[in-house]
Amino acid sequence: MEPVTSPKLLRGQNVPLPADVHRVDAVIGWADAAADVDASALLLGVDGKVRSDADLVFYNQPRSADGSVQFDGTSSAGEGMRARIVVELSRVPADVQTVALAGSLTTGNFGALGGLRFEIRDATGRCLAEYVATDASTETAFVFGEIYRRGGAWKVRAVGQGWDSGLAGLATDFGVEVDDAGDAPAADPAGSSIAPVASAHAAGSPYQLWSRPRSWRDCELEVADEHLPAIRSLLPDSLPEDGTTLTPEVELIPEPAGPRGPWAISVRTAGRTIGYLDADTARTWAGPIRRIVAAGFVPTTSGRIWYTEYDGWDGTDSRAAVQLGLGEAFDAIPLNEPPTSPYTILPRSAVVQVTKEHEHFDVLRKFVPECGHGVLIVTLHENAPDSGKAKPHVEVRIEGQRIGQLTPQMSQRFAPLIQHLEARGLVTACWGDITGSPVAAKVRIDAVKANEATSQTLDGPPVTCPQLGPELPDPTAYDLTAAGPLLEPLPLVQPVSRPLPPEPPDGSILRFNRGRYSYVAVRRGERWETTASGIGGAIDQVMRWADLGARVRGFEVATGFAPVARRDDPRVRQSLAVVRFTIGANYLAAINICSRGSEEGDWYTTVTESTSRLLPISDYADWSDILRYGQHIQVVSEWTPLP
Repeated sequence: MEPVTSPKLLRGQNVPLPADVHRVDAVIGWADAAADVDASALLLGVDGKVRSDADLVFYNQPRSADGSVQFDGTSSAGEGMRARIVVELSRVPADVQTVALAGSLTTGNFGALGGLRFEIRDATGRCLAEYVATDASTETAFVFGEIYRRGGAWKVRAVGQGWDSGLAGLATDFGVEVDDAGDAPAADPAGSSIAPVASAHAAGSPYQLWSRPRSWRDCELEVADEHLPAIRSLLPDSLPEDGTTLTPEVELIPEPAGPRGPWAISVRTAGRTIGYLDADTARTWAGPIRRIVAAGFVPTTSGRIWYTEYDGWDGTDSRAAVQLGLGEAFDAIPLNEPPTSPYTILPRSAVVQVTKEHEHFDVLRKFVPECGHGVLIVTLHENAPDSGKAKPHVEVRIEGQRIGQLTPQMSQRFAPLIQHLEARGLVTACWGDITGSPVAAKVRIDAVKANEATSQTLDGPPVTCPQLGPELPDPTAYDLTAAGPLLEPLPLVQPVSRPLPPEPPDGSILRFNRGRYSYVAVRRGERWETTASGIGGAIDQVMRWADLGARVRGFEVATGFAPVARRDDPRVRQSLAVVRFTIGANYLAAINICSRGSEEGDWYTTVTESTSRLLPISDYADWSDILRYGQHIQVVSEWTPLP
């Protein structure tokens, strides 16, 4: 493996990636939290051009056709922001020479942002390369760096090249065909020029399930041991003692040709498989999942992962729980088609009951499913009566037909939002559901009100729903051929060994815990003698550093010592006090495990079974024994954490 000599790069410098790294995160960071940087990636051939427009990965096309490059979203990071793109190096097609990583702005320029940073990190979060861009000025698009092949290996280069013509200018220079109508992100999101609805959903785009989970325990996976390394790789190196929780978006991918059988559905996130739906749940969800995949999209839903590590008998063990927000399979896809005119779907907030549905049951009747419940895409419209006593209100429509209205009070909460979006040329749409029978029906909606709307909702790109093919009664009848590579089972993530801390020098004394037990170890040459009372657990009486360092999560090394007074030294009465001493040519340590505050407490020593036959004390001793036989007795007065 060619070593990574320094992760910090200047413009134009490059560094090789370790040969055992098969997946990296390309992270673009900036200081201005109010700025909206759109991260993108371009898959380039040997000529430095894309092979087709599908090789541009950005928020409207978040995954390359082969699944090797994926836009993973934007999040806050300390006092700034960061965007992440995941690159599966082992899946990058052979005819792709370079993956260029870029960012673009619709307002402002990169010179005004501050804190521009580009990092390449491996699956454990370790930084492999870092480039701080200090020379950006008027650019509205910027290539921060690139990952490229050289001699069968992968390297990273800091590029630092900018364009004043935004993403459209950058993409054009790399061979992407950009329509005047706006295949690239619109320069003015608040303007009246709205791209056609269908153009927002490229092949491989996520399709968020519409079903509403009853609770976070709506669906819980049985996490197999083979998937624990994949879950662990999503987390930072250091974990809190009581575990940690993630809430990622997860993908539900059928694997009909995989080893788990024709109905298998894997649960994936960040390019890793973290589990599978159980057999009964997978059969129930086969229809909607395959319908979405057959249309060229990736089914996604919300997830929650809890993970913890603890001291097991033979070493560090782990435990994880994975929960999905699924709801009911028959609610996964709307019963009706998306609007044909430009629109945006509001985020969900709280359920609101629609009124006067009984006046429009002739319309609602055709939307009531056999099971009696389903979800809908509804649109909201202001209605200001010309005369009479009727008050202004918000109409609720399905496919352009009125099916009810909101109360006057609730209408006032939605009206400013509807007006704002209408000024942008957008119809206001939202989630709805219907519960009914052949003689009556009720409709509810769920959407943010005007006072809850964020700037992203008000002025960001329209949020639309991909259009799917017709529903088929037989799940196996959906043609999944085009999604072939996506349906292949992913390789298991292999466990990553935690790097050993540096071994302290000969004579050092360490203190550490495993579970509820406290230990002391002293180094004597090439071996460590510990206060373990026997052999067979995770901690033995005598150990090599490779074993001891791998089985303990945190050490403290003694860095200060003080002589022990032969009579009444209060320091040795403290629980977990540690002393070192000699008996003849033997260098020993002992720990007071008694919590009663008595110098006649229980002292466990580093005397091993083999040396106990030659010494007047054994692995367990009274303080009086240590005083009687020990020489040069010192108490540890200072501890320092071992890195």
